[in-house]
Amino acid sequence: MSSESSGQAAQTGRLLRAAGTVGGMTLLSRALGLFRDVALSALLGAGAAADAWNAAFMLPNTLRRLVGEGNISAAFIPVFARQTAERTDEESWALASRFFTAVLMAAGGLSVLGVLVAPWLVRFMFDGYAQVPGKIELTIALTRAVFGYLLFISLTAALMGALNARHRFAAAAFTPVLLNLAIIAAAGLMWGSAPTMAVWGIAAGAMIGGVLQFLFLVPFARRLGMSVRPTWPFADPAIGEIGRLMVPGVMGAGVVQINILVGRKLASGLAEGSITSLYFASRLNELTLGVFAVAVATVVLPVMAQHGAAGETKRLRDTLGFALRQVSAVTIPAAIGLVLLRHELVATLFEHGEFGASATALTASAVWGYALGLAAVASVRVVVQAFYALRDTRTPVAVAAAAMLVNVAGCLLLRGPLENAGIALANSIAAGFAAVALLFLLRRRLGELGGGQLLRSLLRIALAAAAMGWVVASLRPVIARPEAALVEGWLRLLALVGVGALTYLAALAALRAPELGELRSIGARRLPDTLDDDRQGDR
Repeated sequence: MSSESSGQAAQTGRLLRAAGTVGGMTLLSRALGLFRDVALSALLGAGAAADAWNAAFMLPNTLRRLVGEGNISAAFIPVFARQTAERTDEESWALASRFFTAVLMAAGGLSVLGVLVAPWLVRFMFDGYAQVPGKIELTIALTRAVFGYLLFISLTAALMGALNARHRFAAAAFTPVLLNLAIIAAAGLMWGSAPTMAVWGIAAGAMIGGVLQFLFLVPFARRLGMSVRPTWPFADPAIGEIGRLMVPGVMGAGVVQINILVGRKLASGLAEGSITSLYFASRLNELTLGVFAVAVATVVLPVMAQHGAAGETKRLRDTLGFALRQVSAVTIPAAIGLVLLRHELVATLFEHGEFGASATALTASAVWGYALGLAAVASVRVVVQAFYALRDTRTPVAVAAAAMLVNVAGCLLLRGPLENAGIALANSIAAGFAAVALLFLLRRRLGELGGGQLLRSLLRIALAAAAMGWVVASLRPVIARPEAALVEGWLRLLALVGVGALTYLAALAALRAPELGELRSIGARRLPDTLDDDRQGDR
C-alpha cells in the first residue's frame, strides 16, 4: 500500500471514530428528543394548542438556522483553520472571542425585533389559524415568550463552531440533551393540565433549555483559551471575512427556511393538526439524519477545510466520497423502513393521551413523503460541506434558490391531491434536485469524484435494502400490532425493526460490501492522531 493510500486509510479510520463520537452523543440526544415528542404528543395532542406551539417555536428556530448552527461553522472553521496557521494561539482565540461578540450582537438584535413584530409575523405566516377562535392569539403570545431562545442557541452555536474547529465534537454534540431534558421536565410538571395551559410550561422549559445549553459549553471554550466576554469585533479584518462568507450561507439557509415556511403556511389552511403532523413526521425522519448524517457532516467539515486550505484536492474528494457512501448506507434502508412501518411507528410512539387515531393517520401520511427524500437531504448536507471547505458559500445558495422554486411549485401542485403528504413529498423532490445539482457543479470544479465507486456502493446498498424491505413487508402483518398495549406495542415494533436491521447487515455481508466494515468501525470512540481531543491540544 502506498504512503498516500495508507494516509487516506488512517484518515478514514479517524473520521469513522469521530463520527462515532458525535453519533453517540447525538443518539442520546435524539432518543431523549423522541421521548420529548412522545410526551408532547400525549400532553398537547394535535389540536389548536399543539399547532400554536409548533408554529411559535418554529419562528425563532428559523432565525436560529440563519445565524447559527451550520452557518457559523461553515464560515468560521475555514477562516479559523487558516488564521491558526498565521497567528499565535492567543491571537487565534482572540479572533474566536470577537466572533462570539458579533454573534451576540446579531442574535440579540434579532430577538428583540422578533418580539416586536410577532403579531404581524404570525398573522402573515399562519393566517389559516384565524378560522379557529383564540388560536392565532395564543400563537402570538407563545412566539413572544420563546423568541429569546434565538439568542442563547445562537451563542451556543458560536461556541460549538470554536470547539468543532479544534475537533472537540463530543461536548458540542451533547448540548441538545439539555434542551430535551428541560422540556421533558416541563412536560412532567404540567402533566394533567389542559393543553392550552400546559403549552406555557413547555415554553418555559424551552427557554431554560436554551440557557443551559449555552452555560454548559462555556467552560469547554474557556479551557481552550476562548473568552466569552464581549469584545469589540470589527477591528479584526478576519471578522469581516467570516461575515462575507456567512452572508451567502445565511441567504442559502434563508432559502431552505422559506421552503419550510411556505409548506407550513400552506398547511395552516388544511385540516386542524396538519402543521403538527408535519412536525412529527419530519422528526421521525430527522432521527436518522441527526444520529448519523449530521454526525458525518460535522466531522468531515474541519478535515475537508484543512485539505482545501492545503490544496489537497484528491484527499478532499476521497473524504467526500467516503462521507457520501456512509450516509447512503444508513439513510436508504432507513427510508424503506419508514415507508413500510410509518403507521406502526406513529401509532406506537405518539398515539397516547390527547393524540388520537385521526392524528396518527394524518402524521403517517406525511412520513412517507419526507422519507423518500431522506438520502437526498443527507447527501446535500455532506456535499455542501465540500463547498464550504473550499470557502465557496455562493454555489450552495444558487442551488438552494433553484430548489426553493422546485419546492414551492411542488407544494402548490401536490397539496390539493395529497394534502399534507404532498407538502412533505415536494420537500423530498426539491432535495433530490439539490443533491444532483450540487454534485454536478462540484464535479466541474474538482474533476472526477469517484462516481463509479459511489454507484457500485449504491447498488450494493440498494440490493441489501431491498432484501430488508421484503422481509419487513412479509413479517409486518404477523408481528406489528399498533393497537396492542403500550409495552407490547413497543416490543413488537422493536422486534420488527431489529429483524430488518439484521437482514440488511446480513445482506451487506453476503455482498461483501466494504461499507459494512466501515459501519462497524463507527462503534469505536477513541480518536487517534490529529482527531484526538487530548492529543490535538491547544495549539
